[in-house]
Amino acid sequence: MREFVEFRILEEFASSWIGQDGVRKGELIRKLELETTDPRMAIVAKAQRTLKADGKIFFTSWNPRRIYTSSEMDAARLLKLKVKAVFNTAGELYGTTYDEAAACPKCKAGAKQNSFLQLPINRIPRDKDFAKTLAGEVVVSERVVQLFQAHGITGVVFQPVLGKRRKCPSPSPWSQLIVQSTEAEIVAPTRTGIDVFDEDEQNEYRCPKGDLIGLNLLSEVSVNAQSLGSLDVVASRQFLGVRDGVFRPERVVFVSPKVWRLIKAEKLKGCDAEIAHEV
Repeated sequence: MREFVEFRILEEFASSWIGQDGVRKGELIRKLELETTDPRMAIVAKAQRTLKADGKIFFTSWNPRRIYTSSEMDAARLLKLKVKAVFNTAGELYGTTYDEAAACPKCKAGAKQNSFLQLPINRIPRDKDFAKTLAGEVVVSERVVQLFQAHGITGVVFQPVLGKRRKCPSPSPWSQLIVQSTEAEIVAPTRTGIDVFDEDEQNEYRCPKGDLIGLNLLSEVSVNAQSLGSLDVVASRQFLGVRDGVFRPERVVFVSPKVWRLIKAEKLKGCDAEIAHEV
């Protein structure tokens, strides 16, 4: 496995720390992707820490990317499903309701969705088979539903996604993917934190009750093998993220090799996978 991180760096500080490295993205931002073994990672880390001390930032975002060989993927017994296609809205803005009383009183994770998902259908990416809202609500195409049912994929159900037309809900060609089992236990050596250089030592984004384990994943995920069961799709007991506005903490979704082979063979769009480890 090779691991890379893409940074979006503020141009006003870039040349002072990394010279002409990276690619300009407009007037304000420079994109720089580094393998985690690159010595320049230490320079980016120092720049971020130095500027933060003055109330500024060096990079505005970071995005990890892990590349596996075919043999590594073929040998994997468990994979983390990553829905890459994210669209800028959330169900609660259009009538989807949640039982907030079911959420953790400390971190607000775990509110139960108690209505069908309602969304403006024209906001869902038409060229994707998997997509999710800012709240982590995952929608899938009719093709996904048909393929999962035809191949006997276990551990998921599909609920209608209702569109808005003249202020009234109406059926849509999309379905919401609901993972039935939420018992997978994320364990060490999984690392979480604020960003690739900040493991959140102050526990700002960790819940003392153990529901919320961090803002972001910083590493591959390890799972207690005994908590997985035999379903093709399962979700973690713990959450990542933050409850802020329409943003909601999300569970991590894991799939069997059978599911990932199906996604790859049928060239389903909008998602990717990383190897997860059973311990």
